[in-house]
Amino acid sequence: MSSPPASPGAQSRTREAGHREASPPSGSPSDRLAHRAGIVALFTLGSRVLGYVRDAVLANYFGAGMAFDAFVAAHTIPNALRRLVAEGTLMIAYVPLLTAEQKTGGLEAMRRFTAAVLGLLLPLLVVLVGLGMVFPSVAVNLFASGFEGRQAVLAAELTRVMMPFLFLVSLVAVAAGALNTVGRFAAPAAAPMLLNIGIICVVWCTWGFWDKPIFAAAWGVVIGGVLQLLLQIPWLLKHRLLVIPKVDLRHPALRELGRRTLPAVFGVGVYQFNVIIIRQIASFLPQGQMTCYFFASRLQEFALGVFAISISVAALPTLSEHAAQKDIGSLLLTFRRAVKATVFVTVPAMAGLWVLAEAIVATLLQHGNFDGSAALMTAELVQTMAIALIPIGLVRVLVPMYYAFGDTRTPVLASTVSMAMTVGLGTYLSPTYQIQGLTAATVAAACGQLLILTSWLPSRIRFILGSSTTRPVTSAYAVLRDIGGHTLWCLAAMTPVTLVVSWLTKQHRWIGAPHLQNGGGLIIFGGVMIVGYIGLAQVLRISEAEQMINLLKRKIGWFTRHNG
Repeated sequence: MSSPPASPGAQSRTREAGHREASPPSGSPSDRLAHRAGIVALFTLGSRVLGYVRDAVLANYFGAGMAFDAFVAAHTIPNALRRLVAEGTLMIAYVPLLTAEQKTGGLEAMRRFTAAVLGLLLPLLVVLVGLGMVFPSVAVNLFASGFEGRQAVLAAELTRVMMPFLFLVSLVAVAAGALNTVGRFAAPAAAPMLLNIGIICVVWCTWGFWDKPIFAAAWGVVIGGVLQLLLQIPWLLKHRLLVIPKVDLRHPALRELGRRTLPAVFGVGVYQFNVIIIRQIASFLPQGQMTCYFFASRLQEFALGVFAISISVAALPTLSEHAAQKDIGSLLLTFRRAVKATVFVTVPAMAGLWVLAEAIVATLLQHGNFDGSAALMTAELVQTMAIALIPIGLVRVLVPMYYAFGDTRTPVLASTVSMAMTVGLGTYLSPTYQIQGLTAATVAAACGQLLILTSWLPSRIRFILGSSTTRPVTSAYAVLRDIGGHTLWCLAAMTPVTLVVSWLTKQHRWIGAPHLQNGGGLIIFGGVMIVGYIGLAQVLRISEAEQMINLLKRKIGWFTRHNG
């Protein structure tokens, strides 16, 4: 709840306290970025591990078939809307403006702005959730018009159950933006863990009580959303960021939010339309293929969530601060560090998914109703999606760079081109190659999006900063060349290890083998790839390898001192 108005002296002290709360850890910008990214990555890793427990449970109970295809389509509807309304559009425009409010007015300014944002967001969410619950069949037709008969009815029923998740997770996104702005990343990063826990517990405990067992998964999503929101409340209270929504259309930052949000809605909407296209095409393919695509994309998201997304989330407030100050040197330095760190971790992730796809799928998913043919198809899709890890990871860092400047148009254009490639190639390839052709189309689209964002970055920097010289462009080109060279060195460190492990894994039959044997082999080969990559990276003097080792030494030293 909002606190009563404070005296001028108290307001001044509150403003100063707000700045102190927002102060990042001491040290260099690189250390602060690594610290924040490490916090996000740690909790994201926990969330992803729980996510794979969740996926194993879902695969075991439901397999790849009509019911789970319907769940995937229904679950996509509130997820796509939440990314359109909150996690995508709102967060991209909200965090930079909230950072600016903090710089100029301290904590009280942040509270007023957040209250005004909620005053507009909550009615919109109520309308969207209400429409989805009243007209679920319309939503299903938009996402999966290939469904017919019982499958279409089931998808509509599941949509009605899961629509409240949109309301809950959108509020979590606003809370996450506010907490990240004051330098608190743990609770927002830990929230997805509770979503996975909710789904796992509800499916485990209630699966046998439903006439249609798939409803256990749907209610698990809603309960997980409630748990996510509850986790944020104590932290919001601690930092005095829990506010009462207020309709304040005259708030100047709110008007700027609207100006930035409209292009962002289109840009994120293009991406979500891409999701709709994928679901639409997949809904016309044989039953079970949408499920295999879902589980394969979950494996891809694991690597992206732990690494690339963690870095981009941690970098956005810093990029926004440098952009607001038009500090081109610090901006490019932070950007370069974020991109190089992203490349360093996505290269082994890409190689690992490619080489160990069968081992991962056989170990994590091939249980119960998820049979060998579904596991083999999923593994093939994982290998194709692995190719897109580096492009998608870089896009996740490049887009916040543009939005930190307030440039929403260039990401929109890049997303539009990506969508057009997905539609065109997916429609052309899927009749012949089915779900594999659709997956290949998404990989090509990610590469096209990266090409546009990279090639236009230098000129956009000069235009946005209003510089009459070529210095910003020259600096940006230098950064891009440095990143390109860094990528080649990382690939050089990964290639020998990948070739050796690839040959070794082909000597073993993974699909259908005992799970304990598969799990042991997966741990051994995965460990060999990680150790070999870091070792060769050190030999090649890739600085991120040394930073990672030093970070581990500090953490081990801290643990030893406190537990010795």
